[in-house]
Amino acid sequence: MKKLKTIVLTAVLGVCVGLQAAGPVAAQDEAAVTVSGLILPRDNAGMYLRNPQGQFEIEWNERTRVALEVNTRLFRGLKNNTLHYRIPASDQVVSFALPTGPTTAIIQLRNGSRVANALTTAQRENWISEAGLVLRFGEKLAEQLPNADDPRFVGVWDSAATPRTVSIRGHKYELSLKKGGQKNALLFNVIGTKELSPFVNRAHVIGRKQGTVIVADQIHMQPIGDQTAKDDPKLPRYLFIGDSISGNYTQGLRTALKGKFNVHHPPTNCGPSGKGKDKIVEWLGGYSVPGRKWDVISFNFGHWDAGNDKASFQANLEAVIAELQRTGAKLIWVTTCPVPEGFPPAGGLSPGGQAPRRTAGVMEKYLNPWALEVVKRHPEISVCDQWQFVKMHAGDIYKSWWAGKNVHFRGDAAGALGRLLAEHVIQVTRSP
Repeated sequence: MKKLKTIVLTAVLGVCVGLQAAGPVAAQDEAAVTVSGLILPRDNAGMYLRNPQGQFEIEWNERTRVALEVNTRLFRGLKNNTLHYRIPASDQVVSFALPTGPTTAIIQLRNGSRVANALTTAQRENWISEAGLVLRFGEKLAEQLPNADDPRFVGVWDSAATPRTVSIRGHKYELSLKKGGQKNALLFNVIGTKELSPFVNRAHVIGRKQGTVIVADQIHMQPIGDQTAKDDPKLPRYLFIGDSISGNYTQGLRTALKGKFNVHHPPTNCGPSGKGKDKIVEWLGGYSVPGRKWDVISFNFGHWDAGNDKASFQANLEAVIAELQRTGAKLIWVTTCPVPEGFPPAGGLSPGGQAPRRTAGVMEKYLNPWALEVVKRHPEISVCDQWQFVKMHAGDIYKSWWAGKNVHFRGDAAGALGRLLAEHVIQVTRSP
C-alpha cells in the first residue's frame, strides 16, 4: 500500500500512566510521539489517523496495547458485565462485553507531591477520586497505596458495589467523583485492534516514529458513532455544528427536515472556535467515502468565544472553513444568538483585545461582526441570521427571554430557531 505523507511530530516524554512502554526507544529515528485523530482504513496491520495537521500512518504489533477510553459516568450503563456506551449528542449505543475475572484498578496521581493529600483523603473519608483511572480486566496486580516513588493506588475494582469501590490490602475505598467533575478512564483487555473500525472511532496513539510510520505502543479508542447508521440513502446529508444552543433547537430543526434530509450533529457540544479548529476533521468523518458525503453543513461559534480576541477567533474560523470547503458541501454560517438583557451590558475590549465575555450586546458589538468579516471573504457561504430573528421577535415570542438571564432557549422559542434554520437549509439546496 502506498504510504501517505506524514507530518513530523513533536517528541514527548513518557507513556500513559499505569502501564509500561511496549519497548524502549532504540534510536533517534524512534522518537516517542503521540497523535490523535479520526481512524481511517489501512490494512490488518495498521490504520491511518487524520486530524487538522495531516494524515498519519500507524502500525501495531503483538506488543501494542489497546484500551477503550470512556467517561467514568458511563459506568452507570454497566449491566450484566456489559458496558453500554451511549454516543454523546446521539441516540446510538455501542455495547462492549467486559471480561470476567479480577479487574485491577490503577489510579495514577499526577506526581509524588500529591501523595500525602490523597492518602489523607482516603484515610479520613474512605474515598479515592476516579481521576487518572486505568482498569486492567482479567489481570491481578500487587496491591499498593501510593508513595513518592510510585504515586499510584492499585487494587481490585468492584463495579457492582454502590458506590463503586477499590479494595487495597483488605480495605474497601469508594471510587468515584463525588466531589464533582467528569473524567475519562482507560479500559484495557476489553477491545483489540479488530475493533478499531474506521470512520466510527477516534484514537489517541502513543508510540515510536520509525521513518514515516508510527509504531503504536498504546492505542486509546473512543467511539464517535456511525453517522450513516440510520440514514435514508435516498436523502441528502446535512451536518449542523454548534454549541448547546444548537442542542436547544435540534428538535425543531429535525422535525422540520424529517423526510427531507438525514440530519446529523457532531457527538459533542462543539464549544469554542478553538475546539472546532482541533476537532473539525473528526466531525466531518470520511466524507470522501460513498454514503458519507455531506451535502449541506451549517456551523456556528460564538458564545464560548465571548472572551476571545478578534485575531484568534477569526483565525480559528478560517481554519474551520478551510476544512469545510474540502467537503464540497453547501455551507451556512449561523450567527450567534444574543445575550439577553438580564446580563450586565457589554463594555469595551480588554487591554489584550478580548471581548467582555458573556454580557448583553457582546455578540452584536464584537463576535458577530468579527465572524461576518471572515464569512464575507468566502461568498459561497450563506448566512442564517438567528441573532436578527431573535431581535425582530423581541416583542412576542422572545419577550420574556430578553428580560431574563439565561442564553438558552426552551419550548416554542427554541423550536422557532430550528425551523428558521431548516428553511434556510432547504433554500440553499434549491439554489444552483
